Amino acid sequence: MKELNEIVTTKLAAMIDDGSIEKMIEERLESLMQDTIKSAMGSYSGFGKSLTKTIGDSIGISLNQISFPEYNHFVAQLVQEKYSQALDQHAAPLLEQLLKDELSPVPAELNAQEMLDEIKNCWRESALNERADEIELEWDMYSNDTIFLIAKHPEYEFYNINVTFYSHAKSNGNFHVGYITEGEHRISGSIKGATRAMGLASYFYKLYCRRTKISGLKDVFGDNINVTDY
Repeated sequence: MKELNEIVTTKLAAMIDDGSIEKMIEERLESLMQDTIKSAMGSYSGFGKSLTKTIGDSIGISLNQISFPEYNHFVAQLVQEKYSQALDQHAAPLLEQLLKDELSPVPAELNAQEMLDEIKNCWRESALNERADEIELEWDMYSNDTIFLIAKHPEYEFYNINVTFYSHAKSNGNFHVGYITEGEHRISGSIKGATRAMGLASYFYKLYCRRTKISGLKDVFGDNINVTDY
């Protein structure tokens, strides 16, 4: 089975590289996602339509930047996890909101301070539980075009997020996410890694997928995140 998976993945990658799958994706993706959601949630027809649009918008932004199998796997795992959360709380409307929050497209451009604010929003409660005033960020720089960031989870080291940012010659000083790991697990550029892209890792994964332009990264270089200010 492992060998079959490798053969299928290799073949899909080759089809994406030579462009033969692109037309099929454009023609069939919307229909495929509608059929999938209808089958999984047929009793929520109104909700199914809303969910299909949310997923379609999110995938549409990302196809030009990453492989279809990788992102498709990411979306499937995310839907499964959020669906379980909603069922546990016996509320279909909650599932809709959870997926909107997780799958809503990230902006094409943002300031680095907005990125730090998102880290704060995700981990502030954990920091306060540990009676910490800050979320520690470990920064490093290689030349002027590569910046390394380790966002250290206040409670659990295996949730630490490692991000490498790159700035190309024509980017006017803007950076984009080029590599992500959570703990020892690679998130970016891997179908298996995309499965783990939840929580804060999901946010950076979406920045990576869209190749969001991040300005002002050098302005926040060396900063930690204060969680006690309002």
